[in-house]
Amino acid sequence: MMKLIQISDHIYKLSIQTTVGIPIIINTWFIVSAHEVYIIDTGMDDYAELQITIAKSLGNPKAIFLTHGHLDHINGAKRISEDLKIPIYAHKNELPYINGEWPYPNKTNPENTGVQYKVKPLATATNLPFIYYLTPGHAPGHVVFFHDQDQILICGDLFISDAQHLHTPIKKFTYNMAENIKSGQIIDKICPKLITTSHGDDLFYSYDVYAIYKFKYEEQTI
Repeated sequence: MMKLIQISDHIYKLSIQTTVGIPIIINTWFIVSAHEVYIIDTGMDDYAELQITIAKSLGNPKAIFLTHGHLDHINGAKRISEDLKIPIYAHKNELPYINGEWPYPNKTNPENTGVQYKVKPLATATNLPFIYYLTPGHAPGHVVFFHDQDQILICGDLFISDAQHLHTPIKKFTYNMAENIKSGQIIDKICPKLITTSHGDDLFYSYDVYAIYKFKYEEQTI
């Protein structure tokens, strides 16, 4: 299954049904600003060509930004960045794992990302049409991206979501669930109009969304 939808004036979301150990939906995003296109996460390499086509159709591809370096977020980055000749950015705390220097805290072996030592620190990117916040817990350098003009918060794996509720990411791939739940408080700081996640449906923000999430899941980390 493949579906490309426009979720706001400047943001498009690509949803792909694929298999990464288990059947899963992977969402990636394209932010368009003054004919420049910023790709948020790249999903898997087997549909990188589709993402290249979409990015070109929307404008001038500018850069790739990663919420974190897990396989289902970075696997397409090598092909997309090389084809489009654009840089890749991730938070500096994520770079040792992306570069294969260290395994993720809950894994035995380092990731083979294909983009070792090709990803730049997020702090070096300038003149962006969005801002980012560090939200560790699922991964040490996990970030979320907020598009202020459209009031859209791109959350990566900070949550899994359905149309009404937030849920924790898969425990097996999350190194510190308590920290991840604490990081989720960011949504009450930002108060976006819409929350969109890598694995799930978009949902409208309300003040009780995080409170219910915290009440439901926090006791499981104690």
